[in-house]
Amino acid sequence: MRYFYLLLIAACLLPFSAQSQRTAENYMKKGNAKSIAGMYKEALEDYNKAIELNSEEPGYFYTRAGAKSELEDYAGAIKDYSSAIELKPDYYEAFFQRGYVKDILGDYEGAIKDYDKALKINPDYLQAYHNRATAKDKLGDFSGAVEDYSRAILAKPDYYTYLNRGKSQYELKNYTASIQDYDRAIDVNANDYEVYYLRGYAKIAVKDYTGAIKDFEKALELKPEDAKILHGKAWAEVTMNDFKAAFHDLNYILELRWDYADPYYSRAIARNELEDYSLALADLNRAVELNPNFYEAYNLRGEMKGKLNDNKGELLDYNKAIELKPDYAPAYYNRGISKTKTADREGACADFEKAMKLGNAKAEEIIKQYCK
Repeated sequence: MRYFYLLLIAACLLPFSAQSQRTAENYMKKGNAKSIAGMYKEALEDYNKAIELNSEEPGYFYTRAGAKSELEDYAGAIKDYSSAIELKPDYYEAFFQRGYVKDILGDYEGAIKDYDKALKINPDYLQAYHNRATAKDKLGDFSGAVEDYSRAILAKPDYYTYLNRGKSQYELKNYTASIQDYDRAIDVNANDYEVYYLRGYAKIAVKDYTGAIKDFEKALELKPEDAKILHGKAWAEVTMNDFKAAFHDLNYILELRWDYADPYYSRAIARNELEDYSLALADLNRAVELNPNFYEAYNLRGEMKGKLNDNKGELLDYNKAIELKPDYAPAYYNRGISKTKTADREGACADFEKAMKLGNAKAEEIIKQYCK
Protein backbone atom coordinates (compact mmCIF):
# COMPACT_ATOMS: atom_id res chain seq x y z
CA MET A 1 0.00 0.00 0.00
CA ARG A 2 2.81 2.39 0.92
CA TYR A 3 4.48 1.70 -2.45
CA PHE A 4 1.18 2.45 -4.20
CA TYR A 5 0.93 5.85 -2.50
CA LEU A 6 4.47 6.72 -3.52
CA LEU A 7 3.66 5.92 -7.15
CA LEU A 8 0.50 8.01 -6.92
CA ILE A 9 2.41 11.00 -5.54
CA ALA A 10 5.03 10.66 -8.29
CA ALA A 11 2.30 10.50 -10.94
CA CYS A 12 0.76 13.67 -9.58
CA LEU A 13 4.09 15.51 -9.50
CA LEU A 14 5.10 14.66 -13.07
CA PRO A 15 2.37 16.72 -14.78
CA PHE A 16 3.11 19.60 -12.41
CA SER A 17 6.82 19.44 -13.26
CA ALA A 18 6.09 19.34 -16.99
CA GLN A 19 3.65 22.23 -16.63
CA SER A 20 6.21 24.20 -14.63
CA GLN A 21 8.80 23.65 -17.33
CA ARG A 22 6.41 24.79 -20.06
CA THR A 23 5.57 27.90 -18.04
CA ALA A 24 9.28 28.66 -17.57
CA GLU A 25 9.85 28.30 -21.31
CA ASN A 26 6.95 30.65 -22.02
CA TYR A 27 8.47 33.27 -19.72
CA MET A 28 11.79 32.88 -21.56
CA LYS A 29 10.07 33.36 -24.91
CA LYS A 30 8.33 36.49 -23.65
CA GLY A 31 11.61 37.79 -22.26
CA ASN A 32 13.43 37.10 -25.52
CA ALA A 33 10.81 39.01 -27.50
CA LYS A 34 11.21 41.98 -25.15
CA SER A 35 15.00 41.79 -25.42
CA ILE A 36 14.78 41.87 -29.22
CA ALA A 37 12.68 45.04 -28.85
CA GLY A 38 15.32 46.54 -26.56
CA MET A 39 13.09 46.27 -23.47
CA TYR A 40 15.76 44.69 -21.30
CA LYS A 41 14.37 45.78 -17.95
CA GLU A 42 11.00 44.26 -18.75
CA ALA A 43 12.68 41.16 -20.17
CA LEU A 44 14.50 40.66 -16.86
CA GLU A 45 11.20 40.31 -15.05
CA ASP A 46 10.28 37.40 -17.32
CA TYR A 47 13.72 35.79 -17.04
CA ASN A 48 13.53 36.03 -13.24
CA LYS A 49 10.19 34.20 -13.24
CA ALA A 50 11.54 31.52 -15.56
CA ILE A 51 14.54 30.92 -13.28
CA GLU A 52 12.28 30.78 -10.21
CA LEU A 53 10.45 27.93 -11.91
CA ASN A 54 13.57 26.20 -13.27
CA SER A 55 16.95 27.07 -11.76
CA GLU A 56 18.68 24.06 -13.33
CA GLU A 57 18.76 25.31 -16.93
CA PRO A 58 22.14 26.97 -17.72
CA GLY A 59 20.76 28.68 -20.82
CA TYR A 60 18.33 30.69 -18.69
CA PHE A 61 21.16 32.20 -16.65
CA TYR A 62 23.17 32.81 -19.82
CA THR A 63 20.28 34.67 -21.42
CA ARG A 64 19.54 36.73 -18.31
CA ALA A 65 23.22 37.65 -18.09
CA GLY A 66 23.00 39.12 -21.59
CA ALA A 67 20.10 41.35 -20.58
CA LYS A 68 21.92 42.47 -17.44
CA SER A 69 24.96 43.30 -19.53
CA GLU A 70 22.83 45.45 -21.85
CA LEU A 71 21.58 47.29 -18.74
CA GLU A 72 25.24 47.72 -17.63
CA ASP A 73 24.68 45.54 -14.58
CA TYR A 74 28.04 43.92 -15.18
CA ALA A 75 28.40 42.41 -11.70
CA GLY A 76 25.00 40.74 -12.13
CA ALA A 77 25.95 39.53 -15.59
CA ILE A 78 29.18 37.95 -14.32
CA LYS A 79 27.23 36.24 -11.54
CA ASP A 80 24.74 34.77 -14.03
CA TYR A 81 27.44 33.61 -16.44
CA SER A 82 29.16 31.94 -13.48
CA SER A 83 25.89 30.20 -12.55
CA ALA A 84 25.55 28.96 -16.13
CA ILE A 85 29.11 27.61 -16.00
CA GLU A 86 28.48 25.84 -12.68
CA LEU A 87 25.52 24.05 -14.26
CA LYS A 88 27.38 23.36 -17.51
CA PRO A 89 31.18 23.32 -17.07
CA ASP A 90 31.83 23.03 -20.83
CA TYR A 91 29.70 26.08 -21.66
CA TYR A 92 32.38 27.85 -23.70
CA GLU A 93 30.03 30.62 -24.85
CA ALA A 94 29.44 31.54 -21.19
CA PHE A 95 33.20 31.65 -20.53
CA PHE A 96 33.59 33.86 -23.60
CA GLN A 97 30.80 36.26 -22.61
CA ARG A 98 32.03 36.45 -19.01
CA GLY A 99 35.46 37.31 -20.40
CA TYR A 100 33.91 40.02 -22.56
CA VAL A 101 32.21 41.61 -19.53
CA LYS A 102 35.46 41.48 -17.57
CA ASP A 103 37.13 43.18 -20.53
CA ILE A 104 34.55 46.00 -20.34
CA LEU A 105 35.34 46.38 -16.62
CA GLY A 106 39.07 46.62 -17.34
CA ASP A 107 39.87 43.22 -15.83
CA TYR A 108 41.95 42.16 -18.82
CA GLU A 109 43.80 39.38 -17.00
CA GLY A 110 40.49 37.88 -15.85
CA ALA A 111 39.12 38.22 -19.37
CA ILE A 112 42.11 36.38 -20.83
CA LYS A 113 41.64 33.52 -18.34
CA ASP A 114 38.02 33.14 -19.47
CA TYR A 115 38.98 33.28 -23.15
CA ASP A 116 41.63 30.61 -22.42
CA LYS A 117 38.94 28.36 -20.94
CA ALA A 118 36.58 28.95 -23.86
CA LEU A 119 39.35 28.02 -26.32
CA LYS A 120 40.38 24.96 -24.33
CA ILE A 121 36.82 23.67 -24.71
CA ASN A 122 36.43 24.83 -28.30
CA PRO A 123 39.77 25.55 -30.04
CA ASP A 124 37.92 26.62 -33.20
CA TYR A 125 36.07 29.48 -31.51
CA LEU A 126 37.27 32.33 -33.77
CA GLN A 127 35.91 35.28 -31.82
CA ALA A 128 37.69 34.17 -28.65
CA TYR A 129 41.07 34.47 -30.39
CA HIS A 130 40.20 37.98 -31.54
CA ASN A 131 38.94 39.10 -28.13
CA ARG A 132 41.88 37.53 -26.32
CA ALA A 133 44.19 39.38 -28.69
CA THR A 134 42.58 42.74 -27.89
CA ALA A 135 42.85 42.03 -24.14
CA LYS A 136 46.54 41.16 -24.55
CA ASP A 137 46.98 44.34 -26.56
CA LYS A 138 45.55 46.39 -23.69
CA LEU A 139 48.01 44.73 -21.30
CA GLY A 140 50.92 45.57 -23.60
CA ASP A 141 51.45 41.96 -24.70
CA PHE A 142 51.70 42.88 -28.37
CA SER A 143 53.52 39.68 -29.37
CA GLY A 144 50.74 37.61 -27.81
CA ALA A 145 48.16 39.78 -29.54
CA VAL A 146 49.79 39.26 -32.93
CA GLU A 147 49.82 35.51 -32.36
CA ASP A 148 46.10 35.44 -31.52
CA TYR A 149 45.13 37.75 -34.37
CA SER A 150 47.06 35.45 -36.70
CA ARG A 151 45.08 32.45 -35.45
CA ALA A 152 41.85 34.35 -36.04
CA ILE A 153 42.95 35.35 -39.55
CA LEU A 154 43.74 31.74 -40.46
CA ALA A 155 40.15 30.85 -39.66
CA LYS A 156 38.50 33.91 -41.14
CA PRO A 157 40.37 36.87 -42.64
CA ASP A 158 38.41 40.05 -41.94
CA TYR A 159 38.94 43.79 -41.86
CA TYR A 160 39.15 44.39 -38.11
CA THR A 161 41.48 41.48 -37.46
CA TYR A 162 43.95 42.75 -40.06
CA LEU A 163 43.52 46.30 -38.76
CA ASN A 164 44.14 45.32 -35.14
CA ARG A 165 47.08 43.08 -35.95
CA GLY A 166 48.55 46.00 -37.86
CA LYS A 167 48.26 48.14 -34.71
CA SER A 168 50.03 45.51 -32.62
CA GLN A 169 52.77 45.14 -35.22
CA TYR A 170 53.26 48.89 -35.12
CA GLU A 171 53.67 48.80 -31.33
CA LEU A 172 56.33 46.12 -31.81
CA LYS A 173 58.06 48.45 -34.28
CA ASN A 174 57.42 45.89 -37.04
CA TYR A 175 56.48 48.73 -39.34
CA THR A 176 56.72 46.85 -42.64
CA ALA A 177 54.52 44.05 -41.28
CA SER A 178 52.13 46.69 -39.95
CA ILE A 179 51.84 48.30 -43.39
CA GLN A 180 51.23 44.88 -44.97
CA ASP A 181 48.35 44.24 -42.56
CA TYR A 182 46.84 47.64 -43.32
CA ASP A 183 47.16 46.85 -47.04
CA ARG A 184 45.19 43.64 -46.49
CA ALA A 185 42.59 45.47 -44.43
CA ILE A 186 42.11 47.95 -47.28
CA ASP A 187 41.68 45.04 -49.71
CA VAL A 188 38.72 43.96 -47.57
CA ASN A 189 37.30 47.43 -46.87
CA ALA A 190 38.64 50.50 -48.64
CA ASN A 191 36.09 52.90 -47.14
CA ASP A 192 37.25 53.30 -43.54
CA TYR A 193 39.37 56.38 -42.80
CA GLU A 194 41.10 54.78 -39.80
CA VAL A 195 43.18 52.29 -41.76
CA TYR A 196 44.61 55.03 -44.00
CA TYR A 197 45.33 57.19 -40.96
CA LEU A 198 47.19 54.36 -39.23
CA ARG A 199 49.05 53.32 -42.37
CA GLY A 200 50.15 56.93 -42.75
CA TYR A 201 51.96 56.83 -39.40
CA ALA A 202 53.50 53.45 -40.22
CA LYS A 203 54.83 54.92 -43.47
CA ILE A 204 56.34 57.84 -41.55
CA ALA A 205 58.16 55.27 -39.42
CA VAL A 206 59.77 53.76 -42.57
CA LYS A 207 60.49 57.27 -43.92
CA ASP A 208 57.97 57.01 -46.77
CA TYR A 209 56.74 60.56 -46.19
CA THR A 210 55.15 61.00 -49.61
CA GLY A 211 53.19 57.76 -49.16
CA ALA A 212 52.19 58.85 -45.67
CA ILE A 213 50.80 62.17 -46.91
CA LYS A 214 48.79 60.36 -49.61
CA ASP A 215 47.29 58.11 -46.92
CA PHE A 216 46.37 61.06 -44.70
CA GLU A 217 44.81 62.80 -47.71
CA LYS A 218 42.77 59.67 -48.47
CA ALA A 219 41.65 59.53 -44.84
CA LEU A 220 40.59 63.18 -45.10
CA GLU A 221 38.48 62.38 -48.17
CA LEU A 222 36.58 59.88 -46.03
CA LYS A 223 36.50 62.11 -42.93
CA PRO A 224 37.02 65.76 -43.93
CA GLU A 225 38.44 68.36 -41.54
CA ASP A 226 39.33 65.82 -38.88
CA ALA A 227 41.98 67.43 -36.65
CA LYS A 228 43.79 64.17 -35.84
CA ILE A 229 44.13 63.21 -39.50
CA LEU A 230 45.27 66.71 -40.41
CA HIS A 231 47.85 66.51 -37.65
CA GLY A 232 49.18 63.25 -39.09
CA LYS A 233 49.65 64.97 -42.45
CA ALA A 234 51.31 67.95 -40.79
CA TRP A 235 53.62 65.67 -38.80
CA ALA A 236 54.75 64.00 -42.04
CA GLU A 237 55.43 67.46 -43.47
CA VAL A 238 57.43 68.50 -40.39
CA THR A 239 59.45 65.28 -40.55
CA MET A 240 60.35 65.88 -44.19
CA ASN A 241 61.16 69.56 -43.42
CA ASP A 242 58.34 70.93 -45.57
CA PHE A 243 57.70 73.68 -43.01
CA LYS A 244 55.56 75.86 -45.26
CA ALA A 245 52.98 73.10 -45.76
CA ALA A 246 53.30 72.07 -42.13
CA PHE A 247 52.58 75.56 -40.78
CA HIS A 248 49.59 75.87 -43.09
CA ASP A 249 48.09 72.61 -41.82
CA LEU A 250 48.98 73.16 -38.16
CA ASN A 251 47.48 76.65 -38.10
CA TYR A 252 44.32 75.32 -39.71
CA ILE A 253 44.08 72.50 -37.15
CA LEU A 254 44.23 75.06 -34.33
CA GLU A 255 41.39 76.97 -35.97
CA LEU A 256 39.34 73.77 -35.90
CA ARG A 257 40.38 72.71 -32.39
CA TRP A 258 42.04 75.22 -30.10
CA ASP A 259 42.15 72.64 -27.26
CA TYR A 260 44.32 70.08 -29.09
CA ALA A 261 47.84 69.90 -27.59
CA ASP A 262 49.63 67.88 -30.30
CA PRO A 263 49.64 70.57 -33.04
CA TYR A 264 51.32 73.02 -30.65
CA TYR A 265 54.05 70.47 -30.00
CA SER A 266 54.52 69.77 -33.71
CA ARG A 267 54.62 73.49 -34.54
CA ALA A 268 57.23 73.94 -31.80
CA ILE A 269 59.40 71.27 -33.46
CA ALA A 270 59.16 73.15 -36.77
CA ARG A 271 59.98 76.45 -35.07
CA ASN A 272 62.95 74.86 -33.32
CA GLU A 273 64.28 73.69 -36.68
CA LEU A 274 63.93 77.27 -37.91
CA GLU A 275 65.73 78.50 -34.74
CA ASP A 276 62.68 80.45 -33.60
CA TYR A 277 63.09 79.36 -29.98
CA SER A 278 60.89 81.97 -28.30
CA LEU A 279 57.83 81.11 -30.41
CA ALA A 280 58.58 77.40 -29.99
CA LEU A 281 58.62 77.94 -26.22
CA ALA A 282 55.26 79.70 -26.39
CA ASP A 283 53.77 76.73 -28.30
CA LEU A 284 55.16 74.27 -25.76
CA ASN A 285 53.75 76.31 -22.87
CA ARG A 286 50.36 75.94 -24.51
CA ALA A 287 50.87 72.22 -25.17
CA VAL A 288 51.59 71.38 -21.51
CA GLU A 289 48.78 73.67 -20.37
CA LEU A 290 46.35 71.62 -22.47
CA ASN A 291 47.96 68.29 -21.60
CA PRO A 292 49.83 68.34 -18.26
CA ASN A 293 51.03 64.74 -18.87
CA PHE A 294 52.72 65.55 -22.19
CA TYR A 295 56.22 64.37 -21.24
CA GLU A 296 57.67 64.88 -24.75
CA ALA A 297 56.55 68.51 -24.63
CA TYR A 298 58.25 69.05 -21.25
CA ASN A 299 61.44 67.55 -22.65
CA LEU A 300 61.38 69.76 -25.74
CA ARG A 301 60.49 72.80 -23.64
CA GLY A 302 63.57 72.06 -21.55
CA GLU A 303 65.63 72.16 -24.76
CA MET A 304 64.12 75.53 -25.72
CA LYS A 305 64.80 76.96 -22.27
CA GLY A 306 68.38 75.75 -22.51
CA LYS A 307 68.82 77.49 -25.85
CA LEU A 308 67.40 80.64 -24.25
CA ASN A 309 69.90 80.30 -21.33
CA ASP A 310 67.30 79.37 -18.70
CA ASN A 311 69.30 76.57 -17.08
CA LYS A 312 67.14 76.34 -13.97
CA GLY A 313 63.98 76.16 -16.08
CA GLU A 314 65.33 73.47 -18.38
CA LEU A 315 66.29 71.25 -15.42
CA LEU A 316 62.79 71.57 -13.99
CA ASP A 317 61.28 70.51 -17.32
CA TYR A 318 63.57 67.50 -17.71
CA ASN A 319 62.72 66.48 -14.15
CA LYS A 320 59.02 66.73 -14.99
CA ALA A 321 59.41 64.66 -18.16
CA ILE A 322 61.22 61.95 -16.17
CA GLU A 323 58.62 62.07 -13.41
CA LEU A 324 55.89 61.46 -15.99
CA LYS A 325 57.84 58.76 -17.87
CA PRO A 326 60.73 57.29 -15.88
CA ASP A 327 62.03 55.28 -18.87
CA TYR A 328 62.22 58.24 -21.29
CA ALA A 329 65.85 58.19 -22.44
CA PRO A 330 65.96 61.60 -24.22
CA ALA A 331 65.08 63.43 -20.99
CA TYR A 332 67.93 61.75 -19.08
CA TYR A 333 70.35 62.59 -21.87
CA ASN A 334 69.21 66.21 -22.01
CA ARG A 335 69.31 66.56 -18.24
CA GLY A 336 72.84 65.23 -18.32
CA ILE A 337 73.80 67.89 -20.86
CA SER A 338 72.16 70.53 -18.66
CA LYS A 339 74.13 69.36 -15.61
CA THR A 340 77.40 69.69 -17.49
CA LYS A 341 76.68 73.42 -17.75
CA THR A 342 76.76 73.70 -13.95
CA ALA A 343 79.80 71.42 -13.58
CA ASP A 344 77.67 68.70 -11.93
CA ARG A 345 79.87 65.99 -13.40
CA GLU A 346 78.62 63.22 -11.12
CA GLY A 347 74.95 64.01 -11.76
CA ALA A 348 75.51 64.39 -15.50
CA CYS A 349 77.30 61.03 -15.79
CA ALA A 350 74.58 59.30 -13.77
CA ASP A 351 72.01 60.64 -16.24
CA PHE A 352 74.10 59.62 -19.24
CA GLU A 353 74.44 56.11 -17.79
CA LYS A 354 70.68 55.88 -17.35
CA ALA A 355 70.07 57.17 -20.88
CA MET A 356 72.54 54.64 -22.30
CA LYS A 357 70.84 51.76 -20.45
CA LEU A 358 67.55 52.91 -22.00
CA GLY A 359 69.08 52.71 -25.48
CA ASN A 360 70.30 56.25 -26.18
CA ALA A 361 73.32 55.90 -28.50
CA LYS A 362 74.47 59.51 -28.04
CA ALA A 363 74.81 58.93 -24.30
CA GLU A 364 77.31 56.13 -24.87
CA GLU A 365 79.52 58.46 -26.90
CA ILE A 366 79.47 61.28 -24.40
CA ILE A 367 80.27 58.89 -21.52
CA LYS A 368 83.50 57.96 -23.32
CA GLN A 369 84.43 61.62 -23.69
CA TYR A 370 83.15 63.19 -20.46
CA CYS A 371 82.81 60.52 -17.79
CA LYS A 372 86.01 58.46 -18.10
